Amino acid sequence: KFFFFFSIIIKKQMISILLKNPLFKGTTPEELTNNFEGINYHIKNFKKGDILAFQGDPCNRLIILLKGSVRGEMIDYSGKLIKIEDIGAPRALAPLFLFGTENKYPVEVTANEEVDALFIPKESVLLLFQRNQLFLENYLNTSANYAKTLSDKLFFLSFKSIKQKLASYILRLSASAGNKIIMDRSQQEMADYFGVSRPSLARELAHMQDEGLISVDRKHITILNPEKLKKLIQ
Repeated sequence: KFFFFFSIIIKKQMISILLKNPLFKGTTPEELTNNFEGINYHIKNFKKGDILAFQGDPCNRLIILLKGSVRGEMIDYSGKLIKIEDIGAPRALAPLFLFGTENKYPVEVTANEEVDALFIPKESVLLLFQRNQLFLENYLNTSANYAKTLSDKLFFLSFKSIKQKLASYILRLSASAGNKIIMDRSQQEMADYFGVSRPSLARELAHMQDEGLISVDRKHITILNPEKLKKLIQ
């Protein structure tokens, strides 16, 4: 009887967390509880430094973080580890790669801290699609947004110099904010995003300021010469 009530408590906590995930946006607690009835899933605990998934592993289950955060890192052909992003609860890991003929994890996923993760086999995800059309719609939207993020990442990687990457990034932010923008990432996060070191990024920002392209005040950047900035990426 103890384990029965303990299981109910754990499930309620899980449902409460999942409702904060974009995949289940618009779903009520009662609907989600009913959706998971008879569904095959399990929760696993990971310690800091544990690997949740290796790059190249088959992606045959949906992993949703219930607690903690992880980092996604890609190993290039030279053996260098490139940090792609940090992912925190209650986000899902690589939902885009659950389907397709080459459905493998594109990155190695490592726990930044203690992590609780929900594992839902692919077959159970398909069953949830049948039970909850809103979940299917949210899943497709999330996958599309993830694909857009990957597309942007590849776009930035196509530029060889840090200056070109920065120019493109700043101009993209200015499209909606004008010539006075607030960077949406810290310098370390930007360096990780571009695949460069933080000191190299900081030096290039300083050079661009010395050249009169931009004015930098911490996260606040003013574009001083937009035309010259655009020529850098043409």
